[in-house]
Amino acid sequence: LDLVCDVAVQLDEQHRIMDEAPRFSALVMSQGGLEGVRLQEFMPLEEDREAFERCASSTAPGCAQGTAPRVLHSKLRDSMGNVIRVELFCVQVPKFVGRSHYVG
Repeated sequence: LDLVCDVAVQLDEQHRIMDEAPRFSALVMSQGGLEGVRLQEFMPLEEDREAFERCASSTAPGCAQGTAPRVLHSKLRDSMGNVIRVELFCVQVPKFVGRSHYVG
């Protein structure tokens, strides 16, 4: 995703950001690290949060490992309150225990 997306972040099974995510931090103009923050916290609309949960859920139909990325049009809110329209690509990848997700 790093090759085709402005920003890519790795999420754990609870959709929390797994590292400092400096490029995402710059996108949302955050001063601190974002490790452990749920991606949904940047989504101002409940419908976007619900759509993301469905898209990234490992139990959703068509979400088996190895399937093509799923696309979601959403809005994020930065630290100054600006709304940013984004296109999210959700990809599940296997890991040793459970699954992690990449979102670009």
